[in-house]
Amino acid sequence: MKETDRRSLGLVILATTAVIWGGSYIFTKVAVSSLPPMLLAFLRFAIAVVILFPISLNKRGSFNTVDHKNAALAGLSGITFYFFFENYGLTMTNAADASLIVSTAPILTILLYDLIRKKYDLFEYLGGLVAFSGLSVIIYSGRFADGSSVTGNLFSFGAAVSWTAYTYFYEKIHNSSIWTTLEIMLWGLLFSAPFALSEILLFKRPVVFSFGAVSGILFLGIFASALGYIMWNKGIDLWGGKAATLWVYTIPVFTVIADIVFLGNSPSMLFFTGSALVGAGMLLVIGREYRRLVSHDNTNR
Repeated sequence: MKETDRRSLGLVILATTAVIWGGSYIFTKVAVSSLPPMLLAFLRFAIAVVILFPISLNKRGSFNTVDHKNAALAGLSGITFYFFFENYGLTMTNAADASLIVSTAPILTILLYDLIRKKYDLFEYLGGLVAFSGLSVIIYSGRFADGSSVTGNLFSFGAAVSWTAYTYFYEKIHNSSIWTTLEIMLWGLLFSAPFALSEILLFKRPVVFSFGAVSGILFLGIFASALGYIMWNKGIDLWGGKAATLWVYTIPVFTVIADIVFLGNSPSMLFFTGSALVGAGMLLVIGREYRRLVSHDNTNR
């Protein structure tokens, strides 16, 4: 496959994943009203593992081909820590604040990669700020949302930091096979199990398998986890961590679109203005990253 075709495929994969994860906020918010946050995280990835394991048996490779150290660190940061902070954050603050704060992950990722490589690009920072400004316009539409919580917002920022770490550790694995994704999920389940058990046995949090909770578990397990992580990891493989993580900016956009489609809410002009800013900011950085990747490919020929 030509490099340009690989990049195009990567964009389609990342955009599709962002659409799925945009809808996942709605399902998560409903599910955590009936289930303890870490139990929800454990169940969604348990379903994902049950789906992916039989599929992996028909694929090349095995767990022996996986970088176990970085897979464990990716599972700890991108599953256990991320969903600890995100799910608990959603019980303490509103979805608007949470989605905005989690969407600082691309900026944090750019800063992390630049610090590691000791190469700084103000153009990328400008693009990130433009996209983040557009996101702020979309979410708040000129006003601050009700139900905000400082503690909940700090938890949401913890989720952004965790996702930045996940992107870094995953890219170090250099293997986007289904076996890699499966092992990451297994590590995530292992690290999440003590939290889920403590919610039930120690803190006696109520567990109610309502229709909304079951629907949420199934959507999150099948689409957001099994399919979503396979696609996202492939996107990182095709585009690299910095460019791939930019699609986190679009997740709240798709959340708002899902709210419009499923709940019948009407968007304001500020939604379209903010979406244009998100798109412009992403184009600035993705265009820059694409030229860098093409230059790198030509150099290695």
